[in-house]
Order: sequence, then C-alpha cells, then structure tokens
Amino acid sequence: MSHPGLYNDNGVSGYGSKFPITTLIARAGTLASLIVSVAVLKTNDVTLDNRYVVTYNDFRSYKYMFFVTLIGIGYTLLQIPFAMYYMRTKKHLINHLGFLKFEFYADKIMAFVLTTGAGAGFGATVDMKKYKYTSDDNKIQDFLTTSYVPAAFLLLGSFASGISSVHSSLALTKNVNN
Repeated sequence: MSHPGLYNDNGVSGYGSKFPITTLIARAGTLASLIVSVAVLKTNDVTLDNRYVVTYNDFRSYKYMFFVTLIGIGYTLLQIPFAMYYMRTKKHLINHLGFLKFEFYADKIMAFVLTTGAGAGFGATVDMKKYKYTSDDNKIQDFLTTSYVPAAFLLLGSFASGISSVHSSLALTKNVNN
C-alpha cells in the first residue's frame, strides 16, 4: 500500500516520516519486553527446606502468564518482518485490505491478551504475598517478590503492543480513506 505524500521529511502531511520507524520500534519493544518476562519467569525458582523446588509451574496464574507471553513472542516475531519492510519501503508488504484488517484485529486481541497475562501475574503475586508461610516464608516471599518482575515486563510489552495496535488502526483507516 503506497501513501503518496505521507512520508515527507517535515512530517506535516499524513503520518509523517517517523510513523514506519515507530511501528518497528513498538514491535521490537514488545518482543524485548516479552523475552525478558519469559526469561525471568523461567529462572525464578526457590528450593524449600523439604527439597521441593517452587517454580512458575506450580501456579495456574503464572502458567497463564507464561503461555500468553509465548503467544505474544510468536505473534511479534511474525510481525517484525512486515514492520521492517514497511520502514524500508514506506509501503506494506501485503497491500490488501484483508491483511490490514487482520493486523488491526490481531493487534487489538494481542494487546488485550498480554494485559490479562500481566494482570494474572500481578494479582496472583499480591494475593499470595498476604499470607505467612511456614519455616520457608523468606524463601517463598523472595520468590513472590521476584515474580513481580516478569509481570512488570509483560505489562510493558502490552503497552508496546498497544502502540502497535494504534499504528495498525491508523494504517487501516488511511487505506480505507484512500
């Protein structure tokens, strides 16, 4: 999809010259945040006195957060080549209204799903930190405190995904109006 006059250097017409760059930056920011989130979530564990190892796998909310993050990584990895092409050529690789609609709806859904994953992680951590545990209380509290980190990065990734969602909305609107 070509937008004549939209990518001039002074940025006064249409989206301006920075629009394709910010699209790619939003996608890359989403990917980086999600990778950090999954890495911290996978490495966060604690061995209790009875030798049981507590990991994200022991809690449904953290498992949900993990799988949502993996889905987000997969979707973002699929979208980055399109964003790179868009940045280099100032036109979409697939110049079709159907693809722009798919991208529009998929970006909206992905932003919301990532946000629910972050909410599940924060909610579970806040709820579990209220309780006093047995002799392993300090270890479990440390595990739970560290669990805030992947939830925070997932929330950051959902914000970056939201920016991508706004960009896909603008691209669809501009295509429909042309």
